[in-house]
Amino acid sequence: KDLVRKTHINRESEADPVSTAMRPAAFVPDTKNAGDLLREMQQDRSHVAVVIDEYGGTAGIVTIEDILEEIVGEITDEYDRELPPVQELGHGCYRVTARLDIGDLGDLFGLDEYDDEDVETVGGLLAKALGRVPIAGASAAVELPDGRRLRLTAESPAGRRNKIVTVLVEPEHQESEEKEAE
Repeated sequence: KDLVRKTHINRESEADPVSTAMRPAAFVPDTKNAGDLLREMQQDRSHVAVVIDEYGGTAGIVTIEDILEEIVGEITDEYDRELPPVQELGHGCYRVTARLDIGDLGDLFGLDEYDDEDVETVGGLLAKALGRVPIAGASAAVELPDGRRLRLTAESPAGRRNKIVTVLVEPEHQESEEKEAE
């Protein structure tokens, strides 16, 4: 918003370097209490902070919206498209939101209880299976407690690089695995 004000509203030179509109970055430890950070961000009228790990490296960034969503749930605005948490595609295939609880994924496949001590969401399950943060098109197989296997494929909406919104969930069939082995 500072750049818009500087270049379009005030009609100042668009040739000025970005540094003339920069604000100092807020750095916070990854151990900081979310409620305390929210209060600080509101007080400072800051909407983003760089999160630092115990070694001084960058762990990521956090926005005021991220904190509020942890407190009150998903926040949508006029630009967000509301997705159903589960979309049945037929033949045992589903498109689910990356934030779908893995217990709900288990329900889709008739499991009374499906839990993983390391992750809570389908997106987290895919990341764990891949061993890295998924990007659009990344795919991995996971095994259900009853021995069935699912193929999870990360999907991203057009124009949103590196943000996985949905995951395609397909049952892996025994015959397809045998063909791959040949």
